Formats: sequence, C-alpha cells, structure tokens
Amino acid sequence: MRSLVLMICVCLLLGAAVPAPAAEYPVKPIQVVVPWKPGGGSDISARIIGDHLKDILPQPFVIANIDGAAGLNGALQVFKARPDGYTLLWEHPGNLAVAPMVTKAEFTWKNFDPVCIAAKGDTALIVRKDSPYKTATEALRAIMDAPGKVRWVLAPNAVSHFTFLSISDAVGGLKPMIIPGSGDKDRIVALLGNNGDISTVGYAAAEPYVKSGDLRILAMVNSERSPFAPDIPTLKEQGVGASYDFLYSVFAPKGTPAEVKKLLADSLKKAIDDPATQKALREQAIEPYFRGLEDMAKLWEAEDTLYHRLAKVNGLIQ
Repeated sequence: MRSLVLMICVCLLLGAAVPAPAAEYPVKPIQVVVPWKPGGGSDISARIIGDHLKDILPQPFVIANIDGAAGLNGALQVFKARPDGYTLLWEHPGNLAVAPMVTKAEFTWKNFDPVCIAAKGDTALIVRKDSPYKTATEALRAIMDAPGKVRWVLAPNAVSHFTFLSISDAVGGLKPMIIPGSGDKDRIVALLGNNGDISTVGYAAAEPYVKSGDLRILAMVNSERSPFAPDIPTLKEQGVGASYDFLYSVFAPKGTPAEVKKLLADSLKKAIDDPATQKALREQAIEPYFRGLEDMAKLWEAEDTLYHRLAKVNGLIQ
C-alpha cells in the first residue's frame, strides 16, 4: 500500500513538470520579451503583430521591455525560462548573433528554439544635408583617400558596428575616425550636431529627418530595394557587396514542444497575412515578412557565419 501511494505521488509530480500539450495551449498570457526600450523596430513590430493576434489566440501577447547589456538582459531571461511557450524572445540577428559572441555570454542564438521571422526593417546609410557626398561610392572613396578624417558614427560591438565592418570588408578596408553612438537616435543627433559625418541607422528612424531635408540617404543597406524608399539604390547596386536586413524574429526557450512552436508560428502567420496588420506595420516603415523556422534558421546561420568571420578578421574574437 505504501509503495502504491509513493508511486502515485511520483506520477503526480512528474505530470506537474510536463508542459501542457498544444491542445490546452495557451491557457494564460504569453510574455514576449523585447530586449530593448520601447519605440524601436523590435518593439513596434512585436506590439503591432501581438495586437492583431488577439482574435486568433485565446490569450494575449504581453510585451515586456527588458533592456540593457546590448540586448542580453532580456535574452538571458528567456534563456532561463521554462520551455512551455509562455515566454518568447523577439529579436534580430545583429544583436542576438553579435552580442553573445563579442561578450562571451553563456548562450548564443543557437541556445534558443526558432519559431519564425515576423517582419523586416530597412537600414540606411545617411549623411547631413550639407554633406559633399552624393552617393555611397563618393563617401567611401573619400574615407579611403583620407584615413582618419571622415567621422563614422557607430555603436561598438553592435549592429551598426558590424554593418560598418561588412561595408569596410566589401571595399577592401576603411579607416574613418570612429565616433561612438549607441542607438539610432544618438547617431542621428551626432550627424545633425556636426559631431559625425556618416552613419547607418534604421530607415524608420531616419525617415522624418529625410522628409524634413535635414538628412540625406546615400544608399539603402538592404539586400534589395526598400518599398519605403524605392528610388534610392542599395549599396549592392552601387558596387558595394554588403547588406543588412533587420529580421525581427521570434524565439522560444530551448526544448519548447514542437506542437507549441507550430501553433505559435501558424498563429503569427495568420496575423501577419491580415491586411490590417500589414497596413499598420507599413505605416511604421516595417515590412511584413513571415518565414518559417527552417528558413529562419538558414538566414540566421548565414548572418552568424558572416559576423564570426568579420569579428575574427578585425580582432574582436580569437
């Protein structure tokens, strides 16, 4: 009798430790960690798509902005979370692939389970309105002809840094004067205040200043022309083999049940395919861009390979 009671207790404890099956998921709100302050592309895309999920899932997406440590604070919380589908990470390769690598964090993006890519943001190479440079090739030639003179504003060991390294690598090496600027707004302010000459920022951040005439875009740094700036050529079209797309992606903790990830991906796709969602995203200069977990893993792997090569070549890692 005592053995039977003990066996029943063990079974109950084991049952409590197993995540709820997909048929019962979700039974409570889903926390979506955006590892940045409110207002950036990751945050905006998560909130718009999450809002349009309310008629698709029985429980809401609750956005939690946990910033700090180049996005690692928020990622760490998801890394340590229970793999039951109730804690997700919303991030893009330039941070989750770069920051753990250069800071030697206890995890990389490969320690999470991919769910899907939800949206895509654009990157612009910008200068002040009074800049003498009219094209990207003019600006890059000026940097090569006068090392240390042209001031390039970037965030060390972050997206803009590796975007610069990619551009530099594509043209055989650039040696500008590096001016630190931690975020899009900081880099834009540096240019407007004549504390920098050139930078890369998210197109959505630059757009108001481009429309006002205070900034000029020399090239889009996307893999293809932006639907929001269709008249501006890409770097590749100007002969520079470098690009960066903000791939706003959804991750779950490692070991999340496959059926839960599929339900999430299917629900997100349905929300992203909704014309109302697409309209809301495009109004924020964010492109709807659903890709399933297999395509997502391939795209992230390609970015990771590039970043590791650039980091090694430039002495950021051994």
